[in-house]
Amino acid sequence: MLMSFAPFVAHAQKYKHKTEAEIAQMTPVQRVDEYANEEAHHKYDTLDDYFILVDKYIRRDGLKAVPRITEIIDEYDPTRSSGKRGRKGERFDAAWMLLSDLDVHVVRLRASEEGRRAIDALERSVERMRAAGYGKKDQDGWERHGRFESVVDRIKYAKGINRRDDSIRDTFRLEYKIILSDAELLEFSNFLVTNYPEYPSWSETNHFRDYTQLNKAGNPLWVYALKKPERYYEAYLEFKKTK
Repeated sequence: MLMSFAPFVAHAQKYKHKTEAEIAQMTPVQRVDEYANEEAHHKYDTLDDYFILVDKYIRRDGLKAVPRITEIIDEYDPTRSSGKRGRKGERFDAAWMLLSDLDVHVVRLRASEEGRRAIDALERSVERMRAAGYGKKDQDGWERHGRFESVVDRIKYAKGINRRDDSIRDTFRLEYKIILSDAELLEFSNFLVTNYPEYPSWSETNHFRDYTQLNKAGNPLWVYALKKPERYYEAYLEFKKTK
């Protein structure tokens, strides 16, 4: 019995959290791997905020982190046993979550060559998942349904309107009484991507109940509004002059 548990104990002891000083000294590649390892080992530890600590430094790395993220995405292949071994599925989850985080908070991926290659890698991963029989309507569970649908959604957001754009729309409606349709919001998003690809980093957001919008149950919707909307508004006025 002791011998059968020995490999598990040795594996568990191999991975442990680093101090913030150690994380700060890592390279962008090492920080991405650290985040992926955390997802592989502590995915369901909701009380652990180590993710937040590592992510803080990856956001600072920005596009420097994207090539390694792309490599981890390409390593996941559910059509082959070797493409799933070594917790590649969990590391893949970490990779697409990091891409989404960067796209919403740091820089739009589709504005750079590195980012576009990462989006292409996500699209290839969807093709591999489909080839493995994932993503069918009658399926449930995380691996075959949740993961597949999550990645499909992230590709759609990365190529079009993402959560930062939604925050811009909600803020403009509340602060400036400007109503943006989906078409105009996408056009404005494309303008920002072309001229100010770092616009997701201009402001943090507040999460609050919007009593001007109610769901079907009659409850106010939760929205993310920009703390500092002025720069976005100035960019919008610039965008309107190009129309």
